[in-house]
Amino acid sequence: MSESRPLRSKYAHPEYERRWLVRRLPDLEPAVRGSHIDDRYLVGTRLRLRRVVPIEGGPPVYKLGQKVRPDADDGRLVMHTTMYLTVEEHALMSRLPGADLFKTRYHLACGGRTFGLDVFAGRLSGLVLLEIETDPGEELFPGPSFTAREVTRDERYTGGCLAFASDEELAVVLSMGE
Repeated sequence: MSESRPLRSKYAHPEYERRWLVRRLPDLEPAVRGSHIDDRYLVGTRLRLRRVVPIEGGPPVYKLGQKVRPDADDGRLVMHTTMYLTVEEHALMSRLPGADLFKTRYHLACGGRTFGLDVFAGRLSGLVLLEIETDPGEELFPGPSFTAREVTRDERYTGGCLAFASDEELAVVLSMGE
């Protein structure tokens, strides 16, 4: 896999993300909406297949994405490229070797902001992460009261690392919110 990290790309969209490990699940009543997300991270690539099924109903959405961190010193900046797929294209690509990750994402209003609350399932059951996209120059702010600590710069909490983590690595990651 190439370690090329383009700073600019006419196809990639820059996102500034922050993530927190959640200590206790907040009240989901203020959740605006949510989706069940099935991700498959393809072996030997930085590519992710995604199937998104809205909780409130509607057809699934299929995507092929890539996230690249162009600056090792800024864990918030991610260059994100997305291609929408047909169900047939997704099924074909799903046959490629990869590691799967399952979660439900709720869009949670909290403190005048909207966060993504990811509740993981399967071998990651028990892990809950909160994330938000911010503006590049936005001042840092503390996580909501139900978070344990910020993990934005901790690669172990990225989807690709979580999907391929060994049982021993997962045990450490899952115990860090306690």
